[in-house]
Amino acid sequence: MKTGAWTNKAAAIAAATLTYAAATTTMAIADQTVRIGMVNSLTGPHSGFDLPASEGTLMAFHEINKKGGITVNGEKVTFEIVSEDAQSKPDVAVNAAQKILQNDDIRIVYGIMTSGPGMAAATLFSRSEVLYIGGFTLLDTLLGKPGGELMIRTLNSDAAVAQSFVPQSVKVLGVKKIGIILPNEDVSRSIVETYKPLLEKAGVEVPIVEYFQPSTTDFAPVLRKFQNQGLDGLFVGTNDAVVEAIVRQTTELGGLPKKFMYRGGSGAPGLKYKDQIEGFVWQILTRDLEFGDDPKVQEWKKAYTAFTGKEISPNTYWGLVYYDTVFMMAKAMEQVGSTDDVEAIAKAMKSMTYEGVRTMRFSEEGRARSDIDIGTLLNGKISSVRASAE
Repeated sequence: MKTGAWTNKAAAIAAATLTYAAATTTMAIADQTVRIGMVNSLTGPHSGFDLPASEGTLMAFHEINKKGGITVNGEKVTFEIVSEDAQSKPDVAVNAAQKILQNDDIRIVYGIMTSGPGMAAATLFSRSEVLYIGGFTLLDTLLGKPGGELMIRTLNSDAAVAQSFVPQSVKVLGVKKIGIILPNEDVSRSIVETYKPLLEKAGVEVPIVEYFQPSTTDFAPVLRKFQNQGLDGLFVGTNDAVVEAIVRQTTELGGLPKKFMYRGGSGAPGLKYKDQIEGFVWQILTRDLEFGDDPKVQEWKKAYTAFTGKEISPNTYWGLVYYDTVFMMAKAMEQVGSTDDVEAIAKAMKSMTYEGVRTMRFSEEGRARSDIDIGTLLNGKISSVRASAE
């Protein structure tokens, strides 16, 4: 008989200021303790994503253990987490993944939100018989391919997000003719290829697309190309600092739209100028923790604060990246009657719809098909709307 507990890398956790007090609560006696691997950038520049994601994962496993675990083939099962810090570095992520894989009993691994460390670690996981559940963008390029059969991405692809984001944003803003302004990068051309047809399908004319150098700080020259074109909106990206400057300079120049569609995850660039613009919409890939009133979200926020000892911050919504999938994984284990048949567990997860804080489902290839929230600022009023992934 074993007692469920948490195995923590003390140095990494201390550096990341992650509170594990709640996680060390004495758990119910179990017949089996299943060890789960977790690799996240708990330190370094990517920790703003990975640290809350890690907290949400630990929180979910803690909740399962606190209730006595799950029942698999008549036996009580609890979980133990083995955590490694990728430190926001690809080479360290490889070392962290190798350490996890040295544990033969670890068959399921969670973690990594950014593509540099994520791809480095996923390359190792793809050659191992583990179920890897990650969140980084480029994980989509591995799904459905040799080595990617046991991989699941918990965030929608950009194409799936666009399918939800565009029609809802057009409806909220009421735009009919917009211009697109993005940095001169390959990813921007990919964004245009994805979003422009969807905008046109939604009845929006897109007569002008302009790219600026990524180092640009004075956007007046490129913005003047959009002046007096009869536009009622601008599609902007791809980070807060750039978009904030574009919004500010748009209000200063005049003759430009005052409604913005932001392909990004923060409302900050628009909220700063809410008294000077008419509308601003942005993508929330999990749930709106700041302005939404969903009862499930409110309950989760209270539980998160109790578990971590932290207040809700703009980055906390990343805590929901893996949270619901932990319960999906546990449910799949119960369904298939195994804690280590990862092929059966993955198949069961991909076949279910889970109504948690998020509504989670996956394609056969492991691509997320979750609904998302869209943040909205309209005539000074801040709120959010739920958008289906279908």
